[in-house]
Amino acid sequence: MKELRRISIIWGLLLLIIFGALTFFALKWKAKTDPYFDLEKTLISKTKSYYESEHSYPTKGQSVKVTFDELKNANLIEELKVNDDTCEGYVKVENNGVIEYKAYIKCNNYTTKDYDK
Repeated sequence: MKELRRISIIWGLLLLIIFGALTFFALKWKAKTDPYFDLEKTLISKTKSYYESEHSYPTKGQSVKVTFDELKNANLIEELKVNDDTCEGYVKVENNGVIEYKAYIKCNNYTTKDYDK
């Protein structure tokens, strides 16, 4: 009986250590990537303003790529930067019956999944 209690305590401590380590690394990853997610949201927001002021949306089944340079030339955004990490990026605007925006950025320390497609 004492042996079973000792094994239960060891397993409990082991699970607690594993859970703590996973939580620590998840929070550390979130803190590192959140500024890049915010930059993607900003890029989408500026693209929406760009379309509302000057351009017509793509026709159904079509998509358009709006680059950072286009937004910069329209004086909607000055730079794509997180701390000292300068980025390049674009927003894909699709019309699948509903207008959808998807931002893609490429920085030294972060790249949006499917950036190159």
